[in-house]
Amino acid sequence: MTTNPLATIFTASKTVLEKNTYKYWFILLSVAFFSAYIYIPIRLTPGNTLSFQLSLLKSKDFILFFILSTVTALLLLMQVFLFQSKRQRVQAVGQGGVGVFSALFAGLLATAACSSCIAAILGFLGAGSIFFVLENQSYVVLGALVLVVVSLYFSSRRVLGYCLDCDDQCEVK
Repeated sequence: MTTNPLATIFTASKTVLEKNTYKYWFILLSVAFFSAYIYIPIRLTPGNTLSFQLSLLKSKDFILFFILSTVTALLLLMQVFLFQSKRQRVQAVGQGGVGVFSALFAGLLATAACSSCIAAILGFLGAGSIFFVLENQSYVVLGALVLVVVSLYFSSRRVLGYCLDCDDQCEVK
């Protein structure tokens, strides 16, 4: 087992994406998540259109959305891979649910790039919270990305057969 987190994620990604079916799903899910990050603010904000939404986003927003959507798609596919293989235990299924939930929560936070959308979603927190999130929107999206990457790392360890109980790589039944 490699100790470098990026090498762990890369190796597990290669393992999961070996099958063409997973490659196709990866592309499809990446496009779907990217589209959702743009569509959610359009749908939730009255009077918002696609052209107006695209004019609000900067190039760094598109880059962050692209990275977040690909990482989220990869995390979801790793969870499917773990579920379909007979390698997981009941504990791994529970942990996988947490990973997918954190990815979806991170995706919700990713919509913070749109000021009117974040106002609609977080309106119950008050104006001060909304202004704080708007002022730090890039950091919020980066924080969401960190949440997904951490979940991806722990999913990658399970894909590679890393045992959580003995803190070592072992044969998983």
